[in-house]
Amino acid sequence: MKQIVGVDIGGSHISAGLLDNQSLSILDEKVSRFPVDSHGSKEEILNAWTECILSLGVTEDTCLGIAMPAPFNYEEGISLILDQGKYRSLYELNLKEELSPLLNLPVGNIKFINDAAAFLQGEAFVAGWPKTERLMGVTLGTGLGGSYKFGEMAEDGAFWSVPFKGGIAEDLISTSFFVKWAKAKHGLEVDGLKTLLSYPDLRPATLNVLKEFGQNLAELMLMQMEGKAIDKVVIGGNMVKAADLFLPEVKRVLLAHSSNPEIFISKLGEKAAMIGAASLFEGN
Repeated sequence: MKQIVGVDIGGSHISAGLLDNQSLSILDEKVSRFPVDSHGSKEEILNAWTECILSLGVTEDTCLGIAMPAPFNYEEGISLILDQGKYRSLYELNLKEELSPLLNLPVGNIKFINDAAAFLQGEAFVAGWPKTERLMGVTLGTGLGGSYKFGEMAEDGAFWSVPFKGGIAEDLISTSFFVKWAKAKHGLEVDGLKTLLSYPDLRPATLNVLKEFGQNLAELMLMQMEGKAIDKVVIGGNMVKAADLFLPEVKRVLLAHSSNPEIFISKLGEKAAMIGAASLFEGN
């Protein structure tokens, strides 16, 4: 069997894991994680990616599935990320062709999948849910991801760019929502929700804004579930560590609109997207 590596590209890191072909799982000791400056140059970003992937001992026969944020041409491997606050220096680059010589892999051994779709694909597989289940995935972090699975493979739902309350959904349902709020209301420079929650004096105000965040998330979910008969929703991403602070509000708003899908919080973390990306080569 060929060696298969699943990769998850985040806004500030890369994680890569070596797939166990028998169980389609990734052991903790087979995961490599490196920080990445997504505002850096093309060379800085690709060098970090390369170092992380090569640390797993890839060979010229390795198959590489990469979960990458939108917007992106997944078939060709071309980045279209421009105004999302990350990876601007990769804009319009063919990343298959860039990575091939750096990793000593044939271009055909490198495939890309939307990160939100990869997340849902991995979660569904590990949970063993039948293909008849109608699933929706939401990933909350530096950006906003959304996906659906109505059969064999999950697909990107492009939640991040949905018109929402005078802007797009990612403006109000991602880390940037809290970063902008902290700056505008309290003059604080923070890198995310975790830092914000570390200020005891601000905790009551932060809990209130988390409630607003939960309302926004629920309203987006209602929009994206309409007419789709969703059975289950899986929520993942770095922000789910604070799920107990916003999920009750999400459920309250959903119930108020007579919507009651089963909601699951990801237990796989980054491994979900890595397993989902690696599954691009399942059966090869």
